[in-house]
Amino acid sequence: MKETLTRIDSLMSGIYKDYMKFFKYMGVGVIGTAADWLVFYALIGLADIFYMYAVAVSYFVGMVINFFLNKHFTFNNKYKKVHFQFLSFAFVALIGLGLNEALLFAFVHYIFSSSSDLALMASRVIVTFMVFVWNFLANKHTTFKIFQ
Repeated sequence: MKETLTRIDSLMSGIYKDYMKFFKYMGVGVIGTAADWLVFYALIGLADIFYMYAVAVSYFVGMVINFFLNKHFTFNNKYKKVHFQFLSFAFVALIGLGLNEALLFAFVHYIFSSSSDLALMASRVIVTFMVFVWNFLANKHTTFKIFQ
């Protein structure tokens, strides 16, 4: 009985740690996403840059912010060779960017059939949540697990 309780306690502790990492990752994601969206809307609104180019630039800005905050805050990662870790994070983010671009295009042109500001904003919100899940799982199991 005591072994069973110990196993349950260990399992619950692991689940709690995973949830805490997920919530920290979400908090960091909000900061990175805010930077991403601010740059995105500045580029399309002030600089009149095509939205598909703007999303690539803004996504990169958010990615850099997310990397450093997740490394130090979410995963408390002490790995010294930051360049290797950043390359792994960037690779995951590059796949995320591809998903972001493809899904954004699909939502704007096929689902909403409009490139109005409202359709663009709604598409960004939906796509951001979809890509967020990919980025969390990929970084948790590669970038911040392999490079410890």
